[in-house]
Parts: sequence; C-alpha cells; structure tokens
Amino acid sequence: MSIKLIALDMDGTLLDNDHATVPPRNVAALRAASERGIKIAIASGRAWCLVEDVAREMGFVDYAVLANGAAIRDVRTGECLYREGMGEEQVRAIVRLLRARDIPFEVYQNGRSYMDGSCGVEKAKAAAVVSPAFAKVLFEHMTYTDDMERTLAGDMAEKFNVFHVEPEEREELLAAIAATGPVACASSTASNLEITSPKADKGAALAVLCGRLGITPEEVMAFGDAENDLGMLSWAGCSFAMANGSKGAKAAAKRITGPNHEAGVAAGVERFALGEA
Repeated sequence: MSIKLIALDMDGTLLDNDHATVPPRNVAALRAASERGIKIAIASGRAWCLVEDVAREMGFVDYAVLANGAAIRDVRTGECLYREGMGEEQVRAIVRLLRARDIPFEVYQNGRSYMDGSCGVEKAKAAAVVSPAFAKVLFEHMTYTDDMERTLAGDMAEKFNVFHVEPEEREELLAAIAATGPVACASSTASNLEITSPKADKGAALAVLCGRLGITPEEVMAFGDAENDLGMLSWAGCSFAMANGSKGAKAAAKRITGPNHEAGVAAGVERFALGEA
C-alpha cells in the first residue's frame, strides 16, 4: 500500500482527551511519515484560528481541511485553496433564529471564529467546556462582536457551531434551521450542532485537495471518530475509525484503530504507512 496523504480529524482522534495536545507517539509517527514525503492534512470541524496552534507546534502539517470541509488552507503558504459556504441571506436568518432562542453559537468566516456577545458569553463557556485546555484555546482565539449580522455582512460563512442543544429541543431546532434553506447538520460531540452548506463535507474537500495534488483515494489514509467524519472515512482508501468513535464512524471506515488517548493514530500510521510491525 502506497500512502501519499494522511488526513486527520482532531477532536477524539489526533488529540488527547484534553482536546488540545497531541500524544507524543502520534507526533513521532506523523513526523516520520512526513519525512518520507507523505503529505499531512488536518481535517477538522474547527476554524483555522482554532487549528493553527496545533499545526504550527507539530511543524510538518501541509494542509488544513476546515469547518467540516467548507474550506481548505495551504498551511505553508497561508493560501485559501477552496471555500464552500452559506450565503449572506441564509446566514442572517440563522443568526436571528438562534438569537431568538437565546442559544449560544459561534460562526466561522475566513478562518476566524466569531461569537455574538448578545447570546451570553458565560452561557457559551459553560456549554462549550469539554476540557479546561480546550476552553482556553477556544475563548482566547474567538473574536467577539456586538453585532454579528454587521460583522458577517458582505461574505458567506463556512459554519455555525451551536455549543449545546438539549435532546428534546433538537428536532424542532433542526426543522427551523432547514427552513432557512439547504444546509447540512452534523455533530462532533454528544450535544453540539454544526451547520454548514450541504456541499461542505470532509470527504468532498479531500477529493478537491487530492485532485489538485494528483493523489487517488487509494493513496489516502484518513482517521476520524464522529458524524462529521463519515464522508472522509468513506472516501479514503485506507480509513480508520477510532476505538472511541461512533457507530457511524466505525461503519464508514475500512478499519478500527486504538482510542485517541492511546495514540490510535500512530498505531495505524506505523503499520500501514511506515510498514512497521
């Protein structure tokens, strides 16, 4: 098997359980792959501002697929290679819908994460904290605005991230969001809701990136754990769901590897990309 690109979800996959640090064994295996000429791509639901620190610290990441596939960034040059977003009118409608329900959310646009202060920053912090380390990353890199509609005006948005939705409210909220126009809704944690264009998908974005690079699906290794990874896991010829992953992720992937907190990424890379026993 000849692997030319490795695509990595972050939360629940590449990162440890603190959602902020990469296990040393993962770093070592991926660095070895990079040194052999294999391209390394982060494929995350996050915006670039919430990915940049990890990418820079690792030092060998070539590309970032962002916002569930709504954007692709060349990490080394800073060039945006691809964007697929929701139009300004629909973005405005979703902002008003969420604000009317007093639901805290963030919006991704051009690599930045924006939060409307009117939705309650403290409420958002309480809903978003999956670990103190991740909370620090999230709220230090977020841009706050007193007028979300004005801030986002004049351009599309790649993604809405609703921090927490109560189970009994989810169905009604999904219906209300769908009424604003075509959307895709997914989750990367047990209770959040991620809203993008229906054309935004990690697998579709990887196909665009690999098309530019002359890489086939069979030459791609991908790792993921959640609902927003299904397209990527299905598309890549050598894909792994984490042992801690969802049932959907395990069904979409070709193989299962160890859990994120035990460097399951490294286990797959060592065996199938580096040829180690």
